[in-house]
Amino acid sequence: MNEFNLSSTTLDEIQNHDDFRVVWCSEDNYVSNELTYFAHYLEKCDSIDTCKNYIGEIKSERKILLVLINLFKHIAEFDGLSQIQSIYILEKDRQNIHYDKENFSKSIHVFTNESLLIDRLRHDILLTYRNDLPISVSYLDEIKHEQSFINSDTHTYLFLWNQLFFYLHVNSDDLDMNKLKTDMIQQCQLEYNDNNTQLNHIKEFNDDCTEDNVLEWYTKDTFAYRLLNKAFRKRDIDLICKFRYFIILLHRKLKELSIKQQGENLTTVYRGQMLGINELESLKSNVGRLISINTFISTTRQEDLARSFIIGAELGVLFHINITRTSYNILHPFANISEFSAMPREEEILFSAGGVFRIDSVEKENDSLWIVNLTLNNKTVEQMERFMDGVKEQMNYVTSWDHLFMKINDLLLFGKCHKILTNKSFSWKDIITTAINIDIYNLLTVLGDYRNAIEYYKQLSLEEHVFDDSQRIITNIIIGNNYFHLKEYDNAEIYYSIALSLLDNNNNPLVGEIYNLRGDIYIELNDLQIALTCYNDALKIFTNQEMNTRYVARVCRKISDIYQRQNNHADASFYAAQADEIDQELRQRSELDIEISLEYFRNQLTTTSDHSQHQRADLLYSIGICLLRNNKYRESLEIFLEAARLLKTHLPTSDNFNQKFCTLYDSMALIHFMSKDYFKALIMLKKSIDIRISSYSN
Repeated sequence: MNEFNLSSTTLDEIQNHDDFRVVWCSEDNYVSNELTYFAHYLEKCDSIDTCKNYIGEIKSERKILLVLINLFKHIAEFDGLSQIQSIYILEKDRQNIHYDKENFSKSIHVFTNESLLIDRLRHDILLTYRNDLPISVSYLDEIKHEQSFINSDTHTYLFLWNQLFFYLHVNSDDLDMNKLKTDMIQQCQLEYNDNNTQLNHIKEFNDDCTEDNVLEWYTKDTFAYRLLNKAFRKRDIDLICKFRYFIILLHRKLKELSIKQQGENLTTVYRGQMLGINELESLKSNVGRLISINTFISTTRQEDLARSFIIGAELGVLFHINITRTSYNILHPFANISEFSAMPREEEILFSAGGVFRIDSVEKENDSLWIVNLTLNNKTVEQMERFMDGVKEQMNYVTSWDHLFMKINDLLLFGKCHKILTNKSFSWKDIITTAINIDIYNLLTVLGDYRNAIEYYKQLSLEEHVFDDSQRIITNIIIGNNYFHLKEYDNAEIYYSIALSLLDNNNNPLVGEIYNLRGDIYIELNDLQIALTCYNDALKIFTNQEMNTRYVARVCRKISDIYQRQNNHADASFYAAQADEIDQELRQRSELDIEISLEYFRNQLTTTSDHSQHQRADLLYSIGICLLRNNKYRESLEIFLEAARLLKTHLPTSDNFNQKFCTLYDSMALIHFMSKDYFKALIMLKKSIDIRISSYSN
């Protein structure tokens, strides 16, 4: 999807797991017998010109490992190409080759032994996968258990979301490890369906991988490390979840080793890392704050070794990570894994995914190298559990469907009235901007409690810097609508009247909407005649002002309902026919009865063959909402998932659909919260916030 970053990928497609290409250039067409290992990411060239042309055509993020056979004299021609990470020279007939490394920007390796070159390639390919480092930055100085998950800026929201995601990823109840393993194996087989070497490794993994040997699988150059790293780098929720089995085993093993190694004296570890300028600037501007490294992170006790990984880098960073073991039960364990590693001499210290660090300083060593000092933030499992309990308590405000629809209805009523009053759509971008102005956390904590919401809206309406005049009118309408839900109809009438008094034109379409809302009051009071007068006044204004026919249809439906209750079947049929005609034109339903609406939407979905994919998704959404209002949560979830699949593959662009897309994921998140499946709820919340962020940035 291009419009929205939904942190997900269609998982029946290959995920481009290889970040590099090995380019083998030999003018005499010599090819090593050992190259079968690299067959799936190998490009063979028979001349210098062919080689340069191929490399020049590569514009993606892939890195080139260039091998020149008996072509040492040509290395200067490739040294300036940005696509190339390293150059390997095989000069079988020359024993003494002298060159000054300082004259070259690339990492240059010269070999006279073919087997040594192949071994070095394998080693460097494995290290290539370690150069991606997904980082999220928080504006927090500390995570507290009373920290608000909702009352957060975007950076902090995503930071806290990542912490909850990794916590629940490895700590959820009732995990079916056999199913998780099957999910992983099937995804890996799909990725490497034409690579027999890796398919054999996948079979071996399926047969033999256990918690005892999982670190050996992680450190050797096979499918497991590559695909896991790729999923983290792409920040792809669905793909990361496919590797949940592997992540859980790694986490458990690191936790076990961390406890055993409590007595070891370990104070500083190092990591050499190539970063982009934007990532470096983010680190520089957030000194003193917390960062979360959202992948497993490999470090070493050897500073010289860490520096060797960034030799020749255009922009390299050397992380100095200060660590202390304050608890055996830290949330993100780390351990010395040298005894299990395929490269034991590196003295590798591996940190579990999601580790939190404080940025102490960012200092420039030279034009191409920066030193970043970090300190591990040793949060314990108990601290995260307290934080999680706090999040659950916050979410209690929005985990009943009355509260959900109160939240949605307030925003939709605001948008509807804004459109009527200004003739301008109130987009999700406007909603987000307004939400920032009115402190979305305070709003959400009172939503679900109509009385507190009313007091909050009253306070907002008095603050001139928050709302303009038109928004203040709408706020009074929303206050009246909340009193209506409390069945305090006199107070509802008062605030509708205040809104009317602020409108200086009795023919303003918003006057018609207020009459429509007043009619709802008298329906509840069973005063059908006054209700009918209000609806007729609303219909007259809507018709005269050429309002959106959807509003006309809904008022006609209400008038028809009153005549039906008064046994005036002729007039009831007349207004119902008007509403039906508009519904047919709009392919929408204005019916007030949920069961009738549900039947209508289902018939539309099954009997009409010319619906576009967007229209089908809209109908599914409407069916899901009807099921939701009837408390059929599981059925509604299935329908919402089907709608989401359609929207993801046929993405609409209108604000209305963007809004429904967000609400769709919010609804699914709340279903999962009510089912106490907090992990899936977090995934749905993340997809919702991704849409909002993308809409806002657009």
